[in-house]
Amino acid sequence: MYQYNDNDTQFLKQRVGQFSKQVNRYLERELNDDQFRSLRLRNGLYEELHAYMLRVAIPYGTLNAKQLQQLAYIADKYDKGYAHLTTRQNIQFNWIQLTQMGEILADLAKVNLHAIQTSGKVVRNITADPLSGIRVDEIADARPYCELIRQWFTLHPEFSWLPGKFKIAINGAKFDEIGLEFHDLGLQLNVNDKNQLGFSVYVGGGLGAAPMLAVKIKQFVAEQDVLSYLESVLRVYNLKGQRDNAKRLRIKFLVKKLGGEKFAELVEEDWLLSRNDSALKLNLPQLNAIKKDFELPIKPVKNTATENKVDFNFSIWKNNNVIANKVSGYSIVTISLTKLGSTPGNVAAEELRQLAKLAEYYSLGEIRTTKKQDLILPFVKNDDVFKLWYALKIYDLNSPHNNTFAHIVACPGADYCSLAKAVSISVAQRIQQRFHENNLLFEIDGLNLHISGCENSCAHHHVADIGLLGLNKGRQSYYQITLGGSTKYKTVLGKKIGRAISVYKIVDAVEDIVNVYLENKAQGENFSQVLKRIGIQIFKERVYG
Repeated sequence: MYQYNDNDTQFLKQRVGQFSKQVNRYLERELNDDQFRSLRLRNGLYEELHAYMLRVAIPYGTLNAKQLQQLAYIADKYDKGYAHLTTRQNIQFNWIQLTQMGEILADLAKVNLHAIQTSGKVVRNITADPLSGIRVDEIADARPYCELIRQWFTLHPEFSWLPGKFKIAINGAKFDEIGLEFHDLGLQLNVNDKNQLGFSVYVGGGLGAAPMLAVKIKQFVAEQDVLSYLESVLRVYNLKGQRDNAKRLRIKFLVKKLGGEKFAELVEEDWLLSRNDSALKLNLPQLNAIKKDFELPIKPVKNTATENKVDFNFSIWKNNNVIANKVSGYSIVTISLTKLGSTPGNVAAEELRQLAKLAEYYSLGEIRTTKKQDLILPFVKNDDVFKLWYALKIYDLNSPHNNTFAHIVACPGADYCSLAKAVSISVAQRIQQRFHENNLLFEIDGLNLHISGCENSCAHHHVADIGLLGLNKGRQSYYQITLGGSTKYKTVLGKKIGRAISVYKIVDAVEDIVNVYLENKAQGENFSQVLKRIGIQIFKERVYG
């Protein structure tokens, strides 16, 4: 992973000092609420229902054991003993006191963590496939490019006050695990007919109240030109994006207004004026230096141990949670945190501490976050998989939920978030409990459910097999249902099936949908295939009678 140098650590210390002074000025009423709002958001600090929430950046989802230990320390000292994993690979703390912000940021900086640009109308944390560098089907590791682009656009003087927030995702694999097409800008690594490495560029995606998929505006941008091209995209957005309508701030509305072809023309015109600027050419020596930080720390090994075939629970867990690393002799292990009755995305401080120890012992000290609110140990020797499972079992971290219906993705919802219109956590727990009582919780695989508490779509419900969107009608929560969303092979937005369902009936509705799926599922089919074959009407009829 990327190794911070003296300039990096000095920069973080300066930012801690700067924001600490801004907090003090606000507490002393030298800054009013509006003045402080933009400052705190650019440092990842939200004002929520019960306290402040701090979003910590986990660039491209990669952490080391020392950082995980420090996050556990912060959860205990400044929060209520837990943290929350987001669908954009970050980590949040929900019970932050403003007077302690300086101390928290200083403690984060000790392990090269920060909250810079995790909110606000800026380029946010850049996401990547959590299996970057270790996928068998990979074209190139996306993380070095994520890091270089992150550095370039952090506190960029021209793009620090964009019309709206700006989210970038970079994918280096043939399959898309991060949803390039629902980001403001997506970069797909590929190779052209001259065997040159570069990027296809997608612009104008986004979920929210008006979900849209990005338009491909450039088939190929050479590696060395990517920074200048991204600047041109952002410059067109910065100059022409709408700023006077809070519901039309994102770049997707500009792309829709102009049309993808016209937007691409404007970017191309700007790019032709700047692409040959030497200052904007990708710094290849710097990139190569960063790539060295991401070189695989392992070499192929031979298996020596005989796999334990006696323990049935281990076999289930391994089938759901373990896949092969591209390096022979190693596995990739997913730690599913969605235990029965748990809060989706939440992880206790003690669990973080134990996982840090296990990462140190079994995965060369590295751990990764995912958009499904899980953690991954990327470098586990095949010989150690059973021993790791047994150690996870001791700490009650051996949940076999990954890739099963029990693995529900949800935002914090109205229990915590000031923007949410409905609860998410309790609905997820009730659905889990219903299918546990029916003995189906672990039997249904290849089917996912995401729950968002409002139109901001933090749980990415639009791209789930079953998506629930929380609405508020009077004092009662309702949920709009969408079916058939997906990413990976092709990004598809789910379709609404009808009127919203009340919080009291939503679990029954989900059960009806799952039953239709199970009744019609042919061997080897997933939910999308069944839906495509039988159509959405049969699901509607079962839900609404």
